[in-house]
Amino acid sequence: LGRTLELLRQTRNLQHLVREQEAIIDHISDGLIVLDAEGMLRYINAPGARMLGLDPRHSTGRRFRDLVDFEPKLMKVFETGQGYVDRELQLRSDKVDLHVIDTAVPIIAEDGSVASIVNTFHEMARAKRLSNRLAGDLARYRFADVVGPSRRIREAVAIARRAARSASNVLLLGESGTGKEVFAQSIHNESRRAAGPFVAVNCAALPRDLIESEMFGYSPGSFTGADKAGRLGRFELASGGTLFLDEISEMPLDVQAKLLRVLQEKQVTRIGATASTAVDVRVIAAANRDLGELVAARLFREDLYYRLNVIRIDLPALRDRRDDIVELATESLRRLAALAHRPPPRLSPAALRQLEGFDWPGNVRQLQNIMERLVNMTDGETIDHVPDDWLADARSRPRRAGTAPADTVLSLEAAECQAIEAALRACACNITKTATLLGIARPTLYAKMARHGLTIETLLARKDGVAS
Repeated sequence: LGRTLELLRQTRNLQHLVREQEAIIDHISDGLIVLDAEGMLRYINAPGARMLGLDPRHSTGRRFRDLVDFEPKLMKVFETGQGYVDRELQLRSDKVDLHVIDTAVPIIAEDGSVASIVNTFHEMARAKRLSNRLAGDLARYRFADVVGPSRRIREAVAIARRAARSASNVLLLGESGTGKEVFAQSIHNESRRAAGPFVAVNCAALPRDLIESEMFGYSPGSFTGADKAGRLGRFELASGGTLFLDEISEMPLDVQAKLLRVLQEKQVTRIGATASTAVDVRVIAAANRDLGELVAARLFREDLYYRLNVIRIDLPALRDRRDDIVELATESLRRLAALAHRPPPRLSPAALRQLEGFDWPGNVRQLQNIMERLVNMTDGETIDHVPDDWLADARSRPRRAGTAPADTVLSLEAAECQAIEAALRACACNITKTATLLGIARPTLYAKMARHGLTIETLLARKDGVAS
């Protein structure tokens, strides 16, 4: 009787332990399957059953091949004895449409055969969210971070708030440093996609031969040096959220064509792949050059321009919103001083007049740079004067035509840049007249201007520039 009672106690303990383990396995987010050597389903947890559309009670003890209407990749592990880790799989059939990260671990018997397989898998959407979180693609700015009471910036914020309530693509236009990414993140954070990923891509920073694989991804073994597991593109990473394409004007024409197709079809095809993957992405594009002029010069696709330019937001340069300079400077000093663990210095009336009278070719970014210098280089409580050389335009530019000393030898590239800039000034920035004066076609002139970083906006913005 004592032995029987002890066996009953042990049985109850084992049953309790089994129930605990089942509860743990059923409440993890990964799907889990155990197959025996005959390919029979020994166990499937609740997430796995949900993803595969199976009923655990009626599926256990049956051949796994008979339960699904696709060819299970893990069955090859019985033949090879080699498992795999974090393999990307797309399962498409009449009953299942899954994109998962799959791991199969073989359990080897004493005779060297595969006794069973433990298979775990999780949906790609969760892997994308984790990837975005680790990559730092987080939208941290909101409209409350846009500083300034001026009419033009308030109008831009009002349009952006309306855009946030829409699902249409957005085009942000403005000079470098005007806050295009701040607006892009703010639109995302006030949209219905705020819980989804925010993925930012600087089209000008991606190497020409890698931009396509970065944007659209690639399949395993697509080209020499490719990751054996393949790679997700930015579109797939941004699915369910927002993709911010900064400096879209620098995207090559052939990639523009593929981008247009993705926007139209809502599907992306990786390099080397035959099947397409559906993506749900809202695109916000930004440019510091006039895309209309680039379209006229055949340097930007017209059909892509109309696809992106649904809601257009023009961000004013800082010189066009001088009423905001004092508030922007004060807010920057406060924030930067807090990071430096010191009280914020105060700008004297003379220093404020200096800031308000400057043209700020680098816009808000340049203003923030000056404020950070002041925080680091000023010890007193009041800033009486901003050094004049700090306010000089520090961006390196080729010397203007006619200003080089007689004994200075210029490179051909610098001489060409000077000639184009001088011709633009002589023709009051009229592209057609400038091209005629230089004896080249308009598209050639646009291409040369892009190579030298010359834009009509920057020429007009200079104090000695020609008025439009």
